[in-house]
Amino acid sequence: MKLFYAAPSPYARKAHATAIETGMAGQIEMEPTSPWTDPEGYRDINPVGKVPALVRDDGPPLYQSNVICEYFDAYGDTKVFPAAGPARWTALRQLAAADGILDASVHSRMEGMFHEGEALSQKFLDRQEVSVVAALDQLEGEADDLKGPVTIGQIAVACALGYRDFRFNDMDWRAGRPNLAAWYEAFATRPSMTNTNPEA
Repeated sequence: MKLFYAAPSPYARKAHATAIETGMAGQIEMEPTSPWTDPEGYRDINPVGKVPALVRDDGPPLYQSNVICEYFDAYGDTKVFPAAGPARWTALRQLAAADGILDASVHSRMEGMFHEGEALSQKFLDRQEVSVVAALDQLEGEADDLKGPVTIGQIAVACALGYRDFRFNDMDWRAGRPNLAAWYEAFATRPSMTNTNPEA
């Protein structure tokens, strides 16, 4: 199998980290990709032209990070998607909050990359930051739920917080969130995080 990724992409990082946590990393070949250059043939693999994408041996390619994470979970030795029940809904709630942080953060970055001066929409940026702050506050209030066996929720939250450090280090998400910060400090030492750190 081949996982197409870009090191700066937090979505690709989520998929790669999940491969490590589920024990699937040894079965995949990592293929660095620059989706912004629209490599020839890449849209045959992923029609939306983003990373990650997974070329697998047992069917057509998969794309969108959460789909790929579920695939690794299905075939890996270690499960990160809990079985049906309270633990699963907690993990998926964390995943939703993390994806919300990532979506808003990436949108803000794209706005800054493609618009400047009067073309830059401060209203749009402010709205994205409201979403980021609210999701971070939710995670701080529910930090105890991040403890225990590793889940897709924890992986996603760690990737979201890592992306804030990577692209928005002038905005201190740790301020006023000591429980979330303490959890992240410990989780960030896992091999799935250190081996996928875009700053490494």
